[in-house]
Amino acid sequence: MKNKRITRFRFSAVLCLTWLLWTCAPALARDVLLLHSDPAPTPWNQRLASGLIEGLGSRAGVQQAFLPSDSTDEDAFDAAYDRMSEAMAGKTPDAVVTEGDIAFAFARKFRDLFPNAPLIFCAMDRPNPRELSECGNCTGIPMTCSVRENVNLIFAMRPETRLLVAIVDGAPESARIRKAVNRAMEPYLDRAQIMFPGFEAGDDGELNLAELGDTLASVPSSGAVLFLRFTEDRDGNPVSNENIAALIRARAASPIFLVNDAAFGSGAVGGLMIPAKNVGENAARVALKVLDGVDVREMLPVSTEPVMRFDGTALARFGLHAPDGAEVVNPPAGKVEERSVLPVTGLAWALGLAALVVLAMLVHRRPRFGR
Repeated sequence: MKNKRITRFRFSAVLCLTWLLWTCAPALARDVLLLHSDPAPTPWNQRLASGLIEGLGSRAGVQQAFLPSDSTDEDAFDAAYDRMSEAMAGKTPDAVVTEGDIAFAFARKFRDLFPNAPLIFCAMDRPNPRELSECGNCTGIPMTCSVRENVNLIFAMRPETRLLVAIVDGAPESARIRKAVNRAMEPYLDRAQIMFPGFEAGDDGELNLAELGDTLASVPSSGAVLFLRFTEDRDGNPVSNENIAALIRARAASPIFLVNDAAFGSGAVGGLMIPAKNVGENAARVALKVLDGVDVREMLPVSTEPVMRFDGTALARFGLHAPDGAEVVNPPAGKVEERSVLPVTGLAWALGLAALVVLAMLVHRRPRFGR
């Protein structure tokens, strides 16, 4: 309860400061409001903000507002609405950009805060038709995972891979992602297995952060991890990008491939991913059309194109090489430490692998009989 009060206080302070800056900052030609699905600035949302700001240039000023990270806390959402309504004092932005599902849900629910402003969603899956109709005057930048492309990339870079561990959470969108992974794995099932920790038969309780860390630490050297989505744990608690990055930095025992750059720089090798800054730049291009008078409802949502980006130090640690034409950052400065892989109790697949090895040895051992 105490932590919840502290979080609300911090959110209130950030929100008040944001709108104070809105009121006092020198007015540019137009105003764009960027609503975040986080209670405070993070490396991810600030990279997105920088892309939006640079893309708009001198055409518009960008003001940022941060929202509670728990969309089920109705009281916090109502309090955010009250404070924002008071701070705006009837001032309506020329366009609103929502970063993530929570910000988009807030903008739909409290559309009266900016009734005539075009709405541009980004950093989320494409909304369903009902949600699009609820927000009215809106379009967006869907962020679609490059599932098949990353699966193919993993086996192209590591043909010896025998186990692909796909990390997803229990959100409704994750069921579609799991199906996409299974389809992408079909050409490789003669040589490799696919596993979804927390969603396997007999182990369908999803994961908490501790179990996620144990999973990352126990993937064998012949395995690889495809980190797709983990925004909340099995109890519905929000999981930040910083939480994920810290786990990867401390526990990763095999190559981890990413579909966006939220945890890039933490020891993951990278992959074909969508950078936050590119999302912001694309949102700026849409916003500029809106400011030029183009009807936002005439614009079809267009996804941000992924880029192939790798961490040079992480590549060296696992003996990998980036494909031709890929961007490589953070080259190794010296000898790269290799972490040993230790089995973690409680993971059924790890224990099963050991049991199969023992069974194979027993089956192939022939008894000797004296004559």
